[in-house]
Amino acid sequence: MDHSCHEFLADALETRATTRCRLLAESLVHRTGADAVGLMGISPEDGTHVPVLNVGYDPTTFEQHASARYTRHTPGVQQILARAGRIHSWEDIPGFRESYQAQAVYQPAGFHNGISVALATAEQTVVGMLHVSTRRDHMDSDALELVERARPVLTEWVDTMTRFQLARLSRRQFEILARMRDGMSNAEIAADLVIAPRTVTTHIEHILRRLGATNRTQAAVWAERYGLRWSASGSG
Repeated sequence: MDHSCHEFLADALETRATTRCRLLAESLVHRTGADAVGLMGISPEDGTHVPVLNVGYDPTTFEQHASARYTRHTPGVQQILARAGRIHSWEDIPGFRESYQAQAVYQPAGFHNGISVALATAEQTVVGMLHVSTRRDHMDSDALELVERARPVLTEWVDTMTRFQLARLSRRQFEILARMRDGMSNAEIAADLVIAPRTVTTHIEHILRRLGATNRTQAAVWAERYGLRWSASGSG
């Protein structure tokens, strides 16, 4: 990997999570010969795949990454999920080029090779998948190194983004969560929003349950990582 790529990674790791992950995804496209990068979250409740970030895939191809036929009924995906953290190329999966993924998803879109990896937390919980595709016959060797270096950041981000997408918080709950992130107590939140303290408590209980957070501190950390735009003044 050249020096400029190392500098790019260093700069990306210093920015906000949402920005740095898009930068990392774009770096995979522009610096390793890849043509597209897709990040999918995985629901902890039912295992469905949730589109999170798309750089370079046409919308139809990207959406097919979340289809049940792609995620649940093809051995390639199951092999990748079973070996979380290991980067798989098309050649690593027996019969992949004859599979539904290759013949119905990738090849019609002009892709001829690629790599995929299941993204797992330190507790080995699989929270998402990363797909990198190229229209050439092979992936550059730099792609494997860059994916490996970017994987921890992408794992953290896709886990957070998936939680927020699945939580479907209301505007009021986002307003309360923003104030939790800013360190305000329940009483301060109630006074600021001119609502009853018990209402704040109820909303926080719902927020924690929907995000799967164990406490308000964890929810606040995720809100900061997510890049929640609501400020304590309520602006979006």
